[in-house]
Order: sequence, then C-alpha cells, then structure tokens
Amino acid sequence: KAAAEEAEVRIITGDTKVVNQGQADKLFINTSGIGAIPLGIDISGANARAGDKIILSGTIGDHGIAVMCQREGLKFSTPVQSDCAPLNKLVSQMLKSSPRIHCLRDPTRGGLATVLNEFTQ
Repeated sequence: KAAAEEAEVRIITGDTKVVNQGQADKLFINTSGIGAIPLGIDISGANARAGDKIILSGTIGDHGIAVMCQREGLKFSTPVQSDCAPLNKLVSQMLKSSPRIHCLRDPTRGGLATVLNEFTQ
C-alpha cells in the first residue's frame, strides 16, 4: 500500500497463483499497470538516434546485484539494495523541463546493455 501511495497509483485488483501442494516456497507477485502518455509526448524507443545523449538517473547494476544476492544468498561488507522506485514524478519533471526528450526507458529488467541493444534495432 505504501508503494502505491508513493507512486500515486491505485490498486484495483488482486491475483492468485495456483501451484502444486508444497511447491509455494517463494513469494509470487504479479503486477500490471495501465496509464496514459499525455498528448504530444512521444518517448518510444524507436525514436532513439545515433548521437543521442544517454542520461542515467542512478548508478548501474544496483537492482541486478540485489536480486542476485537475494537468490544466491550472497553477502557483501556494504549493504546491497535494489534501486527500484516510482519514476512517475521524475519523468513528469523531466518532460516539463525539456520538450526535446524523445526516448525514455527503465532498464530494471534486462539492464542497460539490453536497453542500448534495443535502441540499435
């Protein structure tokens, strides 16, 4: 609930997962989002062009290493935390500040290399 409030979204449904008896040994979370991009805003990955500047809103790899640590039980001397966070306010501010922004991506799933590869397609 706190995450939904921070992202200023409403939770409108729930989902269940059916698994064989004794196999629900992990937490199952399913999410879907429905929203709208304001008229006049076109931030498709297809808009990426050679020479575009790539701007990151944080450090690279935090989420991936946090997931790996959790899955594999890895420990480091410094705490590792995922950088997952709502981006709606940041994106809104960016688009208001610079109407020249023509491509945005969240590289949480697949990482930066995957997003950059998608841009080249």
